[in-house]
Amino acid sequence: MSAASTLGVRPSTRRRRAELTERIFELRPLMKRLFGAGIYRELREELQSVTIHQLTALGHLKGGSVTMRELAKDLDVSESSATAVTDRLVRQGLVERQSDPSDRRVVRLAISSAGSALVERLDEAAASKTGEMLSALTDTQLEQLIDILETLARANPNERDLQGHPGAGR
Repeated sequence: MSAASTLGVRPSTRRRRAELTERIFELRPLMKRLFGAGIYRELREELQSVTIHQLTALGHLKGGSVTMRELAKDLDVSESSATAVTDRLVRQGLVERQSDPSDRRVVRLAISSAGSALVERLDEAAASKTGEMLSALTDTQLEQLIDILETLARANPNERDLQGHPGAGR
């Protein structure tokens, strides 16, 4: 909450807001565990040698081939860190290096068929687990949750993933 928006707000209201914010912060690890537990259990054998950083890189590559510089920027890491992650993914057969047809000096990174299959299974498991978790909510509660999450996403000027989704910008 900005300083300007707290002017004229009673201390008890600010205190309640701080308590609610703290409770959300406390629930984050539980929600992460609840949503993630079944996914990794289901895919444990396949994910045994794949780190969370590698999964994140694979997720970025499923949208199409990119240069190392683009991947590093997307992952918000140095190019040397992106190279290390990519090298392991290439050794595991999950990513391929390809020459750029418009500039032979440029190497592009593309997800392999094995990498695509892994990401697809991970997405399916995540969607299934999310469905299980959200089944505890009524349709009205689910609509409210979506509205809240979209409001938070819109409040972040750096968030691009919301664009193009149905209901975005309500």
